[in-house]
Amino acid sequence: MTSCALLGGSFDPIHNGHLHIAREILKSGYVSRLVFLPNARHNFKKSNVVLDFQHRLALVRDALEPGMEAWEDDADGSGYTAELLQKLYRKHPQLLFHFVIGSDNLANLPLWYDFAWLRANARFLIIPRPGYPLPQNVLRRIKRKTLKIEPCPISSSQIRSRIAAEKSISGLVPESLEQRIIELYRPLLAK
Repeated sequence: MTSCALLGGSFDPIHNGHLHIAREILKSGYVSRLVFLPNARHNFKKSNVVLDFQHRLALVRDALEPGMEAWEDDADGSGYTAELLQKLYRKHPQLLFHFVIGSDNLANLPLWYDFAWLRANARFLIIPRPGYPLPQNVLRRIKRKTLKIEPCPISSSQIRSRIAAEKSISGLVPESLEQRIIELYRPLLAK
């Protein structure tokens, strides 16, 4: 069975930090495929997503490197990981999925929608983040693998702030997408 890491998020916009994590996951050899899953609805960032889904998906697709894919299975979803994974398990029964989660989100995992299903059925690929220790009470309750990946201190909100302030985003996003990202975001971030 082919192992596949699922990297979900708003990717608003995709940046070099996302790509760094994806590369490192593939380099680990733990999975053979990595899928970016941009979401149309993010239950923790409902009012903060700036760019529409189709543009975010197109940017992700244009940033892909070997071994990486982008699926649009979360385009019309509820924003709940459990429902997305159930859909993917039905659609791709030949794949073994590992949902990527940062240690910054791990403590709240038991509060996620349908945690009972996630606990019983999902496999998590945990990426430690500085300042967010791994909560043992959560780790004991889930199927998981922890990958030690050196963090890349870039965030989408940092990039949006720089665009709004008309500062350079060079080195933060793929060079081939830099101008397009600025052109897409600047009108939406203008005050």
